[in-house]
Amino acid sequence: MDDTQKTIAFLRTLTLDGLLTADEVWALAKFFNDNPACTREWPGDVLAPMLNSAFDDDSINEEEMTVMAETISAIESEWLARNPGLAESEEYAGPYTTRPALLPVIDARFDVPSPREECSYVVALKDPACTCPEWQNRAILPQHNPGRCCKHVAHAFLRTGKVFEPWLQALIDDCFAYGRGTPASRDWLLVQVPEQKPAVITAGPNSWCNVFAPTPEGYQTFAFNPEERRWSYGEAPVNAGAIEKAIRNEFAKSAAPTAM
Repeated sequence: MDDTQKTIAFLRTLTLDGLLTADEVWALAKFFNDNPACTREWPGDVLAPMLNSAFDDDSINEEEMTVMAETISAIESEWLARNPGLAESEEYAGPYTTRPALLPVIDARFDVPSPREECSYVVALKDPACTCPEWQNRAILPQHNPGRCCKHVAHAFLRTGKVFEPWLQALIDDCFAYGRGTPASRDWLLVQVPEQKPAVITAGPNSWCNVFAPTPEGYQTFAFNPEERRWSYGEAPVNAGAIEKAIRNEFAKSAAPTAM
């Protein structure tokens, strides 16, 4: 993977929920700080100077966030123009099974510090639940739903020292890498293709579905839009056809209107 591909892979993870947050912009700045070679190749040579300018005063305002989001969107369009074959959707090519994605039940409580806010929050892993303000938006989700996992819950899972299934470890790693929780979605599903680790799919707040899928380098983040039948940045995982079909079949059920 060259430096451009590295940056594109990172950008895919930032816009899966249709929003660009300050924490995600900070994560992008950290990515370039950890990977300076990426700032010398497109699109890093476009984004890095913007970040340096935006953070001159140690903060980023709404106008700068809007410009950054528009620039990232334009980068996706240019990436697809440079690589037209990536936009082609794969046809279904094999069997698969599905099962609910559920968090493990662990009867433990932790005080999890939040350095930026200079305080701690109490996490109970049995449900799970957290006393942080951000978690309150997740309280309506069913127990053991992965969407209940804010960044403090992810930290608490790590502190148990337990070995989790690869798909769950991938979600926890994602929370740490980008300083955020899991997508706060009610719909989570594991898609199992024979002889492969399961992919995790979840519906986003818009037309996009988040996909955590196994690759030779470990789990990576992708996104699929079932309405447009396309993958974000044209990048699709192995067995994309099976995952696409699972998204269209399974999530279409939950999106279908209820008969009166």
